[in-house]
Amino acid sequence: MVGWFINSLGFGAVVPFMTVYFHTIRGVSMTHISLFFLAAAICRTVSQSIGGFLSDRIGRKGLMVWSQLSRSLIFLFAGLAIRADLGIWVLAGILLSQYLISSFFQPVASAMIADILPAKKRPNGYALMRMAGNIGWGAGPAIGGFLFDVSYDSLFFFTAVAFFISGLFVVIKVKETTDSTLRQTAPETSERGRPRYFGATMAAAFKQDRVFLFFCIVTLFLFLTWGQFISTLSVYMSKDIGLSSSQIGWLYTFNSLLVIIFQLIITHTTRKKNHFVLMMIGALLFALSYSFMGWMSSFIMMMIVMVFITFGEMFAGPTGNAIASNMARRGQFGRYQGIYSSISTLGWSLGPFIGGILMDLIPNMKIFWLTVSSFGLLAFLGYFILYIKTKEKMRNENMD
Repeated sequence: MVGWFINSLGFGAVVPFMTVYFHTIRGVSMTHISLFFLAAAICRTVSQSIGGFLSDRIGRKGLMVWSQLSRSLIFLFAGLAIRADLGIWVLAGILLSQYLISSFFQPVASAMIADILPAKKRPNGYALMRMAGNIGWGAGPAIGGFLFDVSYDSLFFFTAVAFFISGLFVVIKVKETTDSTLRQTAPETSERGRPRYFGATMAAAFKQDRVFLFFCIVTLFLFLTWGQFISTLSVYMSKDIGLSSSQIGWLYTFNSLLVIIFQLIITHTTRKKNHFVLMMIGALLFALSYSFMGWMSSFIMMMIVMVFITFGEMFAGPTGNAIASNMARRGQFGRYQGIYSSISTLGWSLGPFIGGILMDLIPNMKIFWLTVSSFGLLAFLGYFILYIKTKEKMRNENMD
C-alpha cells in the first residue's frame, strides 16, 4: 500500500501537466498529443501483460523493484532532456520507453495481494490499494502544480526521486510472496511439445478459460465508459457546462476524497455479496450517471452526478481485481492480473479516443452521452450473464 501510494504520488505529479507542457509551451498539436497517449497506452497494455506473466515465473519482488528503479532513471533522463531543451521527439521517446519497460508494478502488486490473502479477503486488499492510489493521485497534482510554476523539469526530478524511494522501500520492507515450487522455471509447452512463450501462453489462457475471456471482453466495455472520466468529461465540463479549471479540479479532488472515505466501508459491507452482482451495480451506476450527463448544467449538479460515478468505481474497482485473482489457479495470479490490467488500461485509453471521435461526430451532447453510456449498459448485461452462469455452476456442484 505504501509502495503504491508513492508510485501514484510521483505519477500524479507529472501526468496532468504533460499535455499543458507539450501543447502550450512546446506547441505540439492536440492530435499529436492524443496519438502519443494512445501509443503510451499500447505500450502499457503490452508491458503489464508481460509483467504479470513473468512474475509467475521469476517472482514478484524483483520485478517490482525493477519497475520503480527503471522508472526513476527514465524520469531523471526526461528531466535532463527538458533542461537541455532537446527535441520534442527525443522527450517523447524517453517517456514512451517508461511506459514500455517499466509498467510492471501495478499487475505484479495486484498478484502479490492474491498470494498473501485468501479469496474472501482479497477485495479488502484491493480496496486498500485503491485508497492508496487515490491519496497519491490527490496529493500528486497539488505538488505538481507548485513545481510546474518553479520549472517543468523539476516535476520529472521529483517523480524520479519518488520512484526511487518506492523501489528502495520494496527492497527493504517487502518480502517475496510466490512459492518457488509453483514457479514455471521452464517455458510451458504446447500439445506438440514446443515451447510456449508469452503470446502463445496468453492465448492458451483464454482458450482454456472461456469464462475469463468473456469476463475480460465485458470488462473492456465497462472501461470504455469509465475511461471518459478524465479527458472527455473534463472537456465537456469546461466547454459545454462552462466550469472553471479550479471547479473541475475540485470535482476530481472530491472524487478522490469519496474513495478515501467510503471505499473500505463499501467493500466491507458487501463482502458476502456475489462479485458479479457488485460489478453489475458498478456498471449500472456508470451507465446511469453518463446517460444523464447531457442534462448537467452547473457545478452542484456535477457534484451530485460525481457521487454516483465514484460509487460505481468503488463497487467495480476492487471487485474486478478480486474476480481475476479468484479465476486464476495457484501459480497463475500474475498472468491473470497482468491480462486484467492490460484490458483495463486498453479500455482507459480507447475510451477517450472513441469519446473524442464521437464528440466531434455528435454535436448534441445529450445524444453523445447516451451513446457513451451504452458501453456501460452492455457491461451490465455481460456481468448479468456471468452471474447467471456462476449461479448455475454452483447449483450443479451442490446437486453433485
